Amino acid sequence: MKDKTEKRGTLYLIPNVLGVGELSVISEHVREIACGLDVFIVENLRNARRYLVKLGIKETGKQIDDLVFHHMDKHAKQQDFGHFLAAAEEGQDIGLLSDAGCPAVADPGADVVRLAHEKGIKVVPLVGPSSLLLALMASGMNGQQFAFVGYLPIKKEARTKKLLHLEKRVLNERQTQIIIEAPYRNNPLLRDIVRTLHKPTMRLCIAMDISLPTQYIVTKTLVEWRKQKDALPDLHKRPCVFVLGA
Repeated sequence: MKDKTEKRGTLYLIPNVLGVGELSVISEHVREIACGLDVFIVENLRNARRYLVKLGIKETGKQIDDLVFHHMDKHAKQQDFGHFLAAAEEGQDIGLLSDAGCPAVADPGADVVRLAHEKGIKVVPLVGPSSLLLALMASGMNGQQFAFVGYLPIKKEARTKKLLHLEKRVLNERQTQIIIEAPYRNNPLLRDIVRTLHKPTMRLCIAMDISLPTQYIVTKTLVEWRKQKDALPDLHKRPCVFVLGA
């Protein structure tokens, strides 16, 4: 898995599925590497263990309880990250595993990756599903210039100001804007987008449950979304990406 002449191990960035049971989006190459590792940095211990079992790690003869898991979520302390990477500094390959999609994108793993570079640890990203790129691909909007802006402010006044700023960037620079929200706040965000933005021909793509059997990806202009204001899709507690474009 690594060049034996190297003194340090490799940090593999292991992609996860975007929903329960859809392992078809994970390549055999990813499975092989993940199942060959013994040390993992994870967001959620229970989810990580379940995912590795589905990938087939037990078929290699390994027992889940014998693996080493370092728990890292948004509350993890920076001073712990060095400990997480200790095995790689000693020459052992390790994996960084996200709860969904690709590690280190809208994910606390980015800080670990940065530290790995500082310590001279080789970083290898593995190909897997990214809800952000898949949503952009399916939106029909400008893929030459785009920005992932993450979460918008929760307070209404600040959110309105931010939405109007994003609208200006779309119109003035033709820069596509990609937004996410906590699943339980999806519906209020959708209503705010439809109500707040001024340009009726502005396009909004709602990309929900990407790669799952319940996938919903629809792009319409604001005026078209407004026409169905009483029949907007129910996005409550479902993983969703919002894409704004000209």
